[in-house]
Amino acid sequence: MVPLGWHDGRQETHALTSDLEQSMATDWWWPAGWAAAGALLGTGTVDLTRRFLLTGGTVARSRWFGAVLTAAVLALLSWRIGTRGEVFVYGVAAVLGVPLAVIDWCEHRLPRALVLPQLVGAAVGFAALSLIRADPAPGLRALWALLASAGCCLILALATGGGIGAGDVRLAAVVGLVTGWSGWPAVAAALLVASVLALVLSAIPRAHTRDERGAAVVPFGPCFLGGVLAVVTVTG
Repeated sequence: MVPLGWHDGRQETHALTSDLEQSMATDWWWPAGWAAAGALLGTGTVDLTRRFLLTGGTVARSRWFGAVLTAAVLALLSWRIGTRGEVFVYGVAAVLGVPLAVIDWCEHRLPRALVLPQLVGAAVGFAALSLIRADPAPGLRALWALLASAGCCLILALATGGGIGAGDVRLAAVVGLVTGWSGWPAVAAALLVASVLALVLSAIPRAHTRDERGAAVVPFGPCFLGGVLAVVTVTG
């Protein structure tokens, strides 16, 4: 005689196993697909890098370098975010973020022709998510975070007398927008990580230059983008 509920238990176990197998399948094909898309997009955005990069070595201009960086970033984001709609918004910011990081690392400048589309693309994406989910709170918070982050960076730029450029202020707005969607702690954490990365770079002789006063000039773009990537990866 089969105990009562035994069949139900087998069915529940089978369902859990199927869900686990489906989740494991998703775990590999979803990031793999984003990595493949990142490789293709990264190959194309190298043209942007070459267009705005006046100096720089062969590696910075190479298609394989842009493809590898973009593929790695998109794979990491998609693995952490999963299939939520935010992954598409973060993806847009990341695809344009790679050439921005490369250009700023080589020449210490962030072309507004790349930063502004990055900012607008992320803003439109978050606005669409707010409308689809009928929840304006994250979008409004992201907007306030944009203003706060850019405002703080602008104050620092005025206080340092040129240590922080206009491109850094614009990119700080992107940082505030992207992390503000998750919450104010994410904004603070991203800026903190970016500051730590900047301090580390200032201590590495070949990672910074000197201005006419002898002060270290650090490329803030990679630091900002690294802070965002670290926070999004940790918080999801």
